[in-house]
Amino acid sequence: MHAFHDSGTHHDPQAWQSALDGALAAHGDEDTFAHYLHVAYAFPSSSPNPYTRDYPLLDYRKLKEWASHRGWQVRPAPERSPKGEEYSPPVRFTRLPRGASRVGARRYH
Repeated sequence: MHAFHDSGTHHDPQAWQSALDGALAAHGDEDTFAHYLHVAYAFPSSSPNPYTRDYPLLDYRKLKEWASHRGWQVRPAPERSPKGEEYSPPVRFTRLPRGASRVGARRYH
């Protein structure tokens, strides 16, 4: 699964969230993976990334809430990290059983 933008939208989390939402909606399998960098742009932490200045630290709390509302469970997939990228592993999205998403969770764009 790929969600990407041109360099002008790196600082627009809503655009990244929208692209991620579209990619997940179009995905038919139970599991899929997204690049850490893409998900970090969609859900940047307010804390600085201690490993690099090239991209933000991922706010997993916000990501989990957003994903759960859409019927997905998320977790890091360090086993799929390329060598040298252990601190920015891909993110695994696993489809939740129908009805398991959190009703009333905060709505993201």
